[in-house]
Amino acid sequence: MTHSSSRPDPVRALYADRVARFGQEQQRLQRSARLYANGRLVSFLLAVAALAAGIWQFHVVVYWLLGLGVALLGLFVLLVVRHDGVLVQVDRLEKLCSINAEALLRLDRRWADLPRLEVPELAGDDPVARDLDLFHADGRQASLYQLLGTANTPPGRATLASWLLEPAAPELIALRQRAVRELAPMLDWRQELAVLGRDMARLPPDTGPLLAWAEGEPTMLNRAWLVWTPRVLLAVTFTLLALHVAGALPALWLGMIVLNLLFTAWQGGTAREVFAQVSWRERAFKRFAHLFAPLAETTFHAQRLKDLQGRLVSRGQAAHHQMRRLDSINGYADVRHSGLLHLGLQALTLWDFHVLFALERWQQRVGRSVRQWFEVLGEVEALAALAALSHDHPDWTFPLVKPAPEGEARLQAEGLGHPLLPPLACVRNHVQVGPPGTFLLVTGSNMSGKSTLLRAVGVNAVLAQAGGPVQAESLKMAPVDLGTSFRVQDSLEEGVSFFMAELRRLKEIVDRATAGRVERRRVEGGRAEPVRTLLFLLDEILQGTNVFERQLAVRHVIAHLLEQGAIGAVSTHDLSLADAEGLSASARPVHFSESYEDRADGPHMSFDYVLRPGVAPTSNALKLLEIVGLGRAEGLSP
Repeated sequence: MTHSSSRPDPVRALYADRVARFGQEQQRLQRSARLYANGRLVSFLLAVAALAAGIWQFHVVVYWLLGLGVALLGLFVLLVVRHDGVLVQVDRLEKLCSINAEALLRLDRRWADLPRLEVPELAGDDPVARDLDLFHADGRQASLYQLLGTANTPPGRATLASWLLEPAAPELIALRQRAVRELAPMLDWRQELAVLGRDMARLPPDTGPLLAWAEGEPTMLNRAWLVWTPRVLLAVTFTLLALHVAGALPALWLGMIVLNLLFTAWQGGTAREVFAQVSWRERAFKRFAHLFAPLAETTFHAQRLKDLQGRLVSRGQAAHHQMRRLDSINGYADVRHSGLLHLGLQALTLWDFHVLFALERWQQRVGRSVRQWFEVLGEVEALAALAALSHDHPDWTFPLVKPAPEGEARLQAEGLGHPLLPPLACVRNHVQVGPPGTFLLVTGSNMSGKSTLLRAVGVNAVLAQAGGPVQAESLKMAPVDLGTSFRVQDSLEEGVSFFMAELRRLKEIVDRATAGRVERRRVEGGRAEPVRTLLFLLDEILQGTNVFERQLAVRHVIAHLLEQGAIGAVSTHDLSLADAEGLSASARPVHFSESYEDRADGPHMSFDYVLRPGVAPTSNALKLLEIVGLGRAEGLSP
């Protein structure tokens, strides 16, 4: 057992210094922004006055006043550009202040003060995620997702969530760990990426329509006549217009305008459908280009990061250049929102069709790379989130995850703690779960730490198999598939009792253990990839029935899991499990204990959360009756 050390001062001091420094710079730029705002207003008013005076002064044009007016207009434009640039920097510094302030809140696990995080839909209602607090629907309660909450874009959040739900293979875990180690000290780079990602917060999270268009077949390019007809009509229209201006022909070009509008009414729906799929609010493509740029232009050494960079190149051009091109084309398409201007351009040039042609040329060249680009962005953001966790907790370690020979799978940790607990409140313990044929039997009184220990094992296993650091001095484990039973709920709507809900949950865990056993037998002798061992974590199971039947059922479930080669831990108040027939040789009992103190205001109970070998020697239910004021249970003994 080890006690968690206090948060290293350099980490806290670093974030506090950045909050102060960025805040001061933001205030300075805000003052500059106000000066620019006043200056542009004054220069515009003076320019208007000078131009007006130059034109109408004594009904004679005064050229020096006109020149002054033009110069003031130039100054106005310059101030507008400078003002916009300052506002961009103010916004960037505001985001940097928030990012560093939130880092301080995460260090202290002040969940309620952190901004709410939207949980990706793929998280769903996974029972393991619910039991281990991987996500919370309100986005503010203590959760592993909130602790890792530095991914900002829809692809980044979806990738991070999928990593917490789907364990990676050992080879991929090692690659991710090297990438996380490289990104951890790159604080400025990671926070600039976070700033750019926060610019995407107002965008719709669903990239489906864009991906469907990008990976689909071109509508216009597949019909040659639809490509050439707008070109021919454009050429004829301007030829007739030029001849009319030259006096060689009457205004026949007006007939072409009617023809152009009729063609638009006939085929314009095609362009509108494509524009609806491609269009995205807030100049999204330009923002994605800004995000892809640092990924493509930074020199990395970790192989995983190099591989991701390579996937950002298509047709010899980096993704950010291609996205800027798409943003420009989409800007031309936005003319359709300009009313009379769009009507005039469409009547003269068939504008929408030429923009559609440019979009589909882009689609044909690089469209099928877009999904890959988003996947790369999501993975880099997820790696950066794990890197932030490593940077902020230098006393955490990277685990060793490797396949174990048949019958030797285990999870062994020195100084294991629960990542969601405040650092100063976290007591670390040495824990071993496994090998197959054994289980950790955790006993102890109420509130002593049994459930927290099981969750600490599970949450750290999730982090380890995502490729991140774990809260331990060391951790070695075989690849595992988690099965948990903590927060089982009945359902009035479905007519499911609490006991039946528990049975269903245990049946799922047993089925997974059986399936894993079958898979191990199938690949025995020459498997291409490691097979996962089920790691079960069962907290006070089958409470919804009488004591006698509960004891029999619990023994049966544990025995069946062990027969399938699973490893795990069980917390219980039933001390007889340690000596139960068929389980006594498999149980590895450990316990937590408590101490009591009589004070002037009544009895008090305290816990040290230190894991000790053997079965718990005491219980505290009757003591708790007295402590909460329900009186002494006279004549009863625990």
